[in-house]
Amino acid sequence: MHCTNCREQISELAEICPKCGVRPYVTKNFCPSCGTDINTNQAMCVKCGIQLKELQQNLSSNTTNPILMGLLSFLLVGLGQMIMGQVTKGIVILVGSIVLAFFTFGLSTFITTPISIIDAVLIAKKKQRGQLIGEWEFF
Repeated sequence: MHCTNCREQISELAEICPKCGVRPYVTKNFCPSCGTDINTNQAMCVKCGIQLKELQQNLSSNTTNPILMGLLSFLLVGLGQMIMGQVTKGIVILVGSIVLAFFTFGLSTFITTPISIIDAVLIAKKKQRGQLIGEWEFF
């Protein structure tokens, strides 16, 4: 991955570029995938083909509150994930939790509910920092 501000190659997990000190995806001078110069209005990198508009849409959802997402996942397992755009993952968590609760007479909820809450909170924090979140990304 490349810093979108200074083009320095950085780790996928980097929250701040060690060279320029800017958070990835905050500025859009360079493609995050290949480091090519880009225009802020470009929808796609002409060199590597990555969708840049998708990155901007993901960044515009920075209003996700981690506490609210955790609370929603407490009320209904997987709901926080569904609201943050991980719909398939949230539905799988919900259905899996129901099936496990049926076979364990409800005891599995002491495991599945906290995992869902922790995942929703940590994913919401990543989204607030401007990191891209995959459909099946956990924690």
